[in-house]
Amino acid sequence: MDGPRERGKTYGAERGLSRFEGFSDAVFAIALTLLIVEIKVPGSPEGPHGYGDLARAMAEQWREHIALLLCYVTIGAYWLQHHYSGRIYARSDHLLGALNLLFLLAIVVIPYPIRVWCFHLGTRFEPTGSLTLVAGLALTACTWMAKWFYGLSGRRVMDERLAPDFLRQMTRRYGLATLIQIAAVPVELAVPRAGVALALLCVAFFLLPQPKPRYRPGQAPDAEEIESE
Repeated sequence: MDGPRERGKTYGAERGLSRFEGFSDAVFAIALTLLIVEIKVPGSPEGPHGYGDLARAMAEQWREHIALLLCYVTIGAYWLQHHYSGRIYARSDHLLGALNLLFLLAIVVIPYPIRVWCFHLGTRFEPTGSLTLVAGLALTACTWMAKWFYGLSGRRVMDERLAPDFLRQMTRRYGLATLIQIAAVPVELAVPRAGVALALLCVAFFLLPQPKPRYRPGQAPDAEEIESE
């Protein structure tokens, strides 16, 4: 098994992942929970008033319902990747924590561009809303890649037992997804809805299961280690 001396230089104190993942999970949970709060019930102090049919009043909130769904799917897709990467990262340090805070900021903020697009869909402001959404998704993908490349560079905080070909495979998958998200920006400038569709399809791709981690010969974690994580 490769020893710690073969890892790249880390910054600040090295720690395990329990508090790192626990804090991140809490931010994801709050971000997902707050989504429904944005939909104001008809008749409530901040909700629609003056309606004659409650069912119709709720149906007229379709933009808010779409925003809720898209926000949940987007944040959920990134939480799945965050959960998955717990099998890839082995430790944390100061810089990884700082990059993770930047990523979590993007997660907290992403409902805003999604809602901007949903509330201006079909209006003369749709192109601006589309650009806001696509740019927001691209920036979120870039913060994820910043974490990944830091962990990958010199194998600083990643599990040194992972097979190099597996890490190359995941770098290609994450890198291609990020490039598609960035490419969606100029596509949006030419055809707004095509750019949005491209960006959202890229997010949906990561709702699918990712490859099972592969390890160097004889270095795969045993069942007891996996169950303790």
